[in-house]
Amino acid sequence: MGQLIREHDWTSTPLGPPETWPQSLRSALSICLNSSFPTAIYWGPELRLLYNDAWAPIPAERHPWALGRPAAEVWHDIWEVVGPQFARVLETGEGISTYDQMLPMERGGIVQETYWNYSFTAIRGEDNRIAGIFNQGNETTQLVQARLNAAKEVSRLSRMFRQAPGATAILRGPDHVFEIANPAYLELIGREDILGKPVREALPEVVAQGFTELLDQVYSSGETHVGHAAPVALNRGGTIEERHVDFVFQPIFDEAGGRQGIFVQATDVTDTMHALTAARDSEHKYHAIVNSIEQMIWSTRPDGYHDYFNDRWYDFTGVPEGSTDGEAWKGMFHPDDQDRINAVWSDSLATGKSYHIEYRLRHHSGEYRWVIGRAQCVRDESGRIVRWYGTCTDIHALKMAEESRQLLLDELNHRVKNLFTLVSGIVSMTARKSETPAEMAAAVKGRVQALARAHDLIRFSAQGAITSGRVSLGDLADQILAPHLTEDLVGATLCEGPQIQLGERASTSMALILHELATNAAKYGALHQPGGRLSIRWTVSGPNLALTWAEECATPKTVEVSGSGFGSRLIRSTVEGQFMGQINFGSTASGILIQMELELDRLSA
Repeated sequence: MGQLIREHDWTSTPLGPPETWPQSLRSALSICLNSSFPTAIYWGPELRLLYNDAWAPIPAERHPWALGRPAAEVWHDIWEVVGPQFARVLETGEGISTYDQMLPMERGGIVQETYWNYSFTAIRGEDNRIAGIFNQGNETTQLVQARLNAAKEVSRLSRMFRQAPGATAILRGPDHVFEIANPAYLELIGREDILGKPVREALPEVVAQGFTELLDQVYSSGETHVGHAAPVALNRGGTIEERHVDFVFQPIFDEAGGRQGIFVQATDVTDTMHALTAARDSEHKYHAIVNSIEQMIWSTRPDGYHDYFNDRWYDFTGVPEGSTDGEAWKGMFHPDDQDRINAVWSDSLATGKSYHIEYRLRHHSGEYRWVIGRAQCVRDESGRIVRWYGTCTDIHALKMAEESRQLLLDELNHRVKNLFTLVSGIVSMTARKSETPAEMAAAVKGRVQALARAHDLIRFSAQGAITSGRVSLGDLADQILAPHLTEDLVGATLCEGPQIQLGERASTSMALILHELATNAAKYGALHQPGGRLSIRWTVSGPNLALTWAEECATPKTVEVSGSGFGSRLIRSTVEGQFMGQINFGSTASGILIQMELELDRLSA
């Protein structure tokens, strides 16, 4: 620019040849040309323009035409803005500075918004009057546009944040100052006066809960932190409320990678957590209820796929949990019942009819026990089946009791016949040994009374229940055996064992067992003739009673014991069905040996 100034024809301008310029202009121009900052000088009444190399790009295509021309001519497009500013400096002598001043400058034939930082300083001549203006400045268009764009982006983000259903906020700087917070965020925290405040001041209650420490970590490390259903106590309207939130702390970086702040997004999941807690409580209550009853409970999908069994099912079957899901449950049925069960269940699945059937189910002991299976479908509003719920109820004891009851009826008939036979035998036997009618009458009377006493112990009501009180096993055995012990058989029996009290039901059944065995012993065994021996011994082992009936006949002989006759069937049914026990019929070289094992709990019933 120094060269251009020297080569310029100044004689055609009011400034005249440079050698005639005043010292004040020369000094100002020297400063201008030697400055690395964009600098210009406007001199004289017309404000003729001189400038340095740093200022040359400012007029763009007007350079170097602008050199030496009046300011109003050079800046005709922005004169409405800068003209008054020049006039003010010339009039008052006071400098002015302006920043980010918008100047609608024409460039390439198009008027563009440009922004500038510049200053105007008065230059006084030798007569101390204002002779020119010293101008320095630089263009800030890009910075201003960047800020405007950033502001627009912030505005756009603010609108987006305001409309977002989730709570969002932007925190600036290491102190986490709230710059943006949408309505959902303000509603979550229960206050509105937080913008421009750091988190520690705006939300003091979260400091002790560790959230500001998390923000510090995210800001310093630049790593995102995600929280799920985190509990947070918030002061909402003067009341501390505990909420649960899912949240994200996301660091914000500038273009150079520096940390600027943190983006916060939070979702209030308090209602969801309450619902989940309620659901868990409901589920726990459901499991507590279904596992507190005696029935086995199960459920299936609409297609019959079994996906739930309660604890009673696993207690009963003894199988591992989950091992009977799906179709595997069918393997628990007695082989003889499977086809019948499948037919009934398939019909219920196809029609929606209630499921009701009796079958045998494998018990954890290995035996098959009778149960009643029931199931009902649940339908939705459209009538479509959505679930099946069913139960299994153990009725094995009832089934066995029904069988025992039938046997009991048969036994009553049998007993009446035996009673007449027994009385007839007593009379005949007594007649053979009595010498006078009076002696015979006394003997018959005593034996019949002994039989009556034994019969009193097994007296039944119309419904089949015994009406007498509790009785000891030893007393019952003595009473049952007494009618069979003639004078020549006194001392032929031995009853030995610990004191065992029998309940009413058990007394009846035990009386039947002992009576049947005693009757057979009187007819064929140890009590058939003098010289025989009968022993009844019982012991307690854990939860069971072991009872042994042993006969030694007066004349040793081989006794065949098949266990298939009526009496044997009655005894076996009672032992296994009512007393949940086992019995073994056997023989020895001199008689009979019968061994029973009975559950003690059943004897007290």
